[in-house]
Amino acid sequence: MSLAVFFALVGFVPANWLVRVPDVKAQVGASAGDLGLALLCGSLGSLAALTVAARLCERFGTRRVLVIAGFALCAILVLPGLAGSVRALGAALAFFGMAQSTFNIALNSTAVEIATASGNPLMPTLHGIFSVGGLVGAALGGLLADHLSPVVHLGLTALLGLVVTGLAGPSLLRSGRATARTAAAGTSAAGNAGAEGAAEADRANAWRRVRWIVLAFGLVAACTAFGEYASNNWAALHLRQDLGATAAVAGYGYATYACAIAGGRFLGSRLIRRLGETAVLSGGFALAAVGVLVASWAGHLPGGGLPVAFAGYVVLGLGLANVYPVCISRAGALGGPRGVSRISMSASVGILSQGPLIGFVADRRGLPLALSTVAVLAVLAAGVAFALRGWTRPRTPTTSAESTTSAESNERSKP
Repeated sequence: MSLAVFFALVGFVPANWLVRVPDVKAQVGASAGDLGLALLCGSLGSLAALTVAARLCERFGTRRVLVIAGFALCAILVLPGLAGSVRALGAALAFFGMAQSTFNIALNSTAVEIATASGNPLMPTLHGIFSVGGLVGAALGGLLADHLSPVVHLGLTALLGLVVTGLAGPSLLRSGRATARTAAAGTSAAGNAGAEGAAEADRANAWRRVRWIVLAFGLVAACTAFGEYASNNWAALHLRQDLGATAAVAGYGYATYACAIAGGRFLGSRLIRRLGETAVLSGGFALAAVGVLVASWAGHLPGGGLPVAFAGYVVLGLGLANVYPVCISRAGALGGPRGVSRISMSASVGILSQGPLIGFVADRRGLPLALSTVAVLAVLAAGVAFALRGWTRPRTPTTSAESTTSAESNERSKP
C-alpha cells in the first residue's frame, strides 16, 4: 500500500508544477527561449543524478533513499514558484530534476525488490497508479491555477506531499531495516571481516555479466519513451493542424491517449501472467505501430477523420502501456538500482531526441510523416524484445486469482 502511495505521489507532484509553467514563465519575464533553457536545466539535473542515485541506493538501501528523496522532492517543489528570474528558475528546476530522478530510481528499485520477493508482476499496476496520479494532479492543478498564485499552489502541494511521505514512509523503512538486520546477521554468522568489500566485488562482477542485456532493454525503453513523449508533445498539435480539431477536442484526444495508457497498465499484470513478458513487449510494439500510423494518417484514410485518429491513439496507448514497466522491472531484477538507472538514462535519450527529430521532419515533410517515425522505432524495438525472450518472464500457468492470493500471502509475511 505504501509503495502504491509513492507511485501516485511521483505522478501527482510534478503534474502540479507542469500546469503552472505558463504562469511562472510570466512571473520571471522569460521568453520562450529563456523558458526552454530553464527547462533544460531541469533535464540536465535529472540526468546528472541518475548514476549517483543508483550508488546511493546500493550504499544506504533503496527504501531509505526513497523516503529522503520523497521529502526533498516535495520541499523543492515550491522553489519554482519563488523564482524571480530566469536564472533562479533554472537553478530551482535543476534541483527539482535531481530530486525527482533520485526518487524515481529508489522507487522503481524498491518496487523491483518487492515484486521479486512476491513473485508477482506488480510493476505495470504500480505504473498505472503513477499515470492516475499524474492525471489527478494535472486536473486538480488546473482547477487551482485560476484561484491561487504559483507559490501558494505549489506550497500547498508541497505540504500535502510532505504529509503523505511522512505517513507512508515508516512502513517501508521498517521493512528495510528488517531486511538489513537479516543481511547483517548472515554476515556476522559468516565471520567475514571483508564482507562489505566482497559484496561490492560481487555486485561489480554480476553487473559486468548482465550490462549488455540491460543495455538492450535500454534500447527498447528508449524507443517506447520516444513514442510516448512524441504523442504527449505533438498529438494535440497534429489534431488541430492536420484534422481541424478545436483546442478542446485536441485536449480530449490527448486525454483519451493518456487514459488508454493508464488502463492498459492496470491490465498489464494479468496480461504478463497469461502471455509472458516477451509477448507483451513485442505485441505491444506491434499494436503501437498500427495505432500511430492510423492516428497520424487519419486525415488521408477513406472515411478517416477525428474519430479514426482517436481510435488510433487508444491503440497506441494500449500498445505502449506496459513496455517501460517491463523493461525497468527486468533491468532491476538483473542489475539492481544500477540497472534501473541505466533504463532511466536510455529513456531520457528517447525523450530528449523525439522533439528535435520530429520537429525537423515535420518542417520538411509534415507531421503525419514525422509521427510515423514512432512506428519505425516500434518495429525495431519489437525485434529487439523478441531477441531478449530468454531474459524475460515467461507466461505462468497460475490463474490471476491464485497469483493475487500468493502475492497477498507473501506481502503479509513480510515484517
